[in-house]
Order: sequence, then structure tokens, then C-alpha cells
Amino acid sequence: MKRQLPNLLGTVVHEYFTDHLPRIRGTSPHTIHSYRDSLVLLLRFLSVCRRRPVERLDLTDLDPPGILAFLSHLERERKNGAATRNVRLSAIHAIFRFVAWRNPEYLDLAQRFLPSLSSARLNAPSTTWSARRSTRF
Repeated sequence: MKRQLPNLLGTVVHEYFTDHLPRIRGTSPHTIHSYRDSLVLLLRFLSVCRRRPVERLDLTDLDPPGILAFLSHLERERKNGAATRNVRLSAIHAIFRFVAWRNPEYLDLAQRFLPSLSSARLNAPSTTWSARRSTRF
């Protein structure tokens, strides 16, 4: 059987977690694990939605509608709060900023992606104490 080389998603994820975050950015191990967990959840979700195994997903499978569906899934099915959802969203934004930097041929995907997801965070109800307090008065 012919061995298949990693696709762009596999290459980007490997370089992001093994080189970019720890060596170039100096990111803490806790943040790296949090980002990794976010990506694992996202890839598993997209695998089910796309009806393909995770190893067959590629970078173009990470599109804004799929990501927005994932964020809704976190809140509805997994019962995550806005803060947890926003942590996952931050991890997704970070990896797409890396994609834009590393693979300029996918800059169009990153540009379409980042603005459309920022609105998800802005439109989310605030769960902070000060925001709830200010809306009462």
C-alpha cells in the first residue's frame, strides 16, 4: 500500500504545535494544551459533519460556517458557557493567524475566516459580573 504524505492541515498543525507555539512564540505548556484540546474538539466535530475521518480533513474543511456550527455545538450540546466558547474561538483565531503567516496562498481563507468569527464573539451575551450589573442599572 502506498504511504500517503500529510496534507496541508497535517503539516500546519504539526509545525504550529511543535515549533511555532513553544519555540517561536514561547507559549506556556498550559496554553499549548488548551489550544490542542480546542483543535481536537473542532476536528472531531468537523469529521462527523463532513462524514470523513479526521485524517482526511484538510485546511479548506475549516471554513467559517463549519466553525460557527462548532461554536454553537459547544454551547448547545456540550453546555459550555460563553467564556469556554471564547477560549476555543481564540485558539482557532490563533491557528488561522499562523496559517496566514506561514501559507500566504491561503491568506484569502484566513481573511474570510477571521472577521466572520469575530462577530460571533461580539454578539455573544456577556457573562461577566460587571456586564450583568451594568445592564440591571
